[in-house]
Amino acid sequence: MTDKPLEQCPKCSSKVTNPVECENCGIVFEKFLQAEARRKAAAEKPAMPSGGSGKRPVLIASIGLALVVVALAALFSMMRPPAASGPDKAEPAPRVQTGQRLVERSPQSVPETIPLPLDADGATEDPIQRALSATVSVRTPWGSMGSGFFIAEHAVITNKHVIAFDDSSYQAFKNRVERNRRLIDLEIEKIDGWKSRLRQMPDGPNRKQLELIIQDKEADVSKYLSLQRDDEERLAKIRDQRYSQDIKIVTNDNNEYAVDTIVTSPTHDLALLKVSSVTGPALKRKAKAQRLEQGQVVYAIGSPLGLSNTVTSGIFSAYRKKTDTDETYLQVDAAINPGNSGGPLIDKEGHVLGVNTMGILQAEGLGFAIPIDVVYEDFGDSL
Repeated sequence: MTDKPLEQCPKCSSKVTNPVECENCGIVFEKFLQAEARRKAAAEKPAMPSGGSGKRPVLIASIGLALVVVALAALFSMMRPPAASGPDKAEPAPRVQTGQRLVERSPQSVPETIPLPLDADGATEDPIQRALSATVSVRTPWGSMGSGFFIAEHAVITNKHVIAFDDSSYQAFKNRVERNRRLIDLEIEKIDGWKSRLRQMPDGPNRKQLELIIQDKEADVSKYLSLQRDDEERLAKIRDQRYSQDIKIVTNDNNEYAVDTIVTSPTHDLALLKVSSVTGPALKRKAKAQRLEQGQVVYAIGSPLGLSNTVTSGIFSAYRKKTDTDETYLQVDAAINPGNSGGPLIDKEGHVLGVNTMGILQAEGLGFAIPIDVVYEDFGDSL
């Protein structure tokens, strides 16, 4: 028996290109040769004498056959390519099973903003949960969204800019929609010109090339037209609703209630919403004029980017005064994102400290809130 690798398939005689199996007929060489050896042994066995003198040759033949099989197995084991291993082997992405749906676990770090669901009955002594129960989302007919919280059983405090129509943003959106419509119309006009030219061209490469260009441009225009129609419908809705006072609040149990009366502050970014159709759990403040200590833990609650019942934590940094208006703000490093405006800033006991009003997008960890005492100064007679 030779240890050289096979050059021809023992079954179909084709050239061996894969040391494990034949690419032509598909047999596995090791198994085929073992089967052939067993078949040959079975064919030779009846020819052996059955007398006592035949036992020794049979034993010798069996031992020889076993040695052949072992040698063949060792030969093909050495010829088999090694399995891939080591750091180059790709590992599957970890997955987390949630219900009947598999969700890819993000490799990024978990953000600090975590949605906290309330208990089913809302009855809890945890101060964060109490504050969540008092926090609402504020929605306008023109699509803007912010946060607010019950400061009395039928009164919600929020920021004035949350419920005020932003005319500058509306005008910018209107200009963009109108400009995009003009560009689309010009593109359609250009395609029509190409089609007119195409009808006059003879068959040939130039005609086929222009046909392909027209098809690509029409596909692009169709895609842009769909987006344009959505923007035009949204613009029409905003235009019809820009003077509407149909403001609504959405409580933490996802129930929606209409606002009856809106009172705005003449000097601060504050608005008071009166809602008679629901009784809310009002947040309480600490003793008046009790100053915050630097490094004190605070929590900002609201609906950033439409995610309701969301809490971010941080510390109180300092009292800051706005130089042009002499207004005082609470500076904190708790994240105050778009949609958090109007939500409560509370301490670990659940006392309301201020009204979240703005975050600096270019500076991480820099947010501001209006002190709660200002709310009582502006709306004390309406509470």
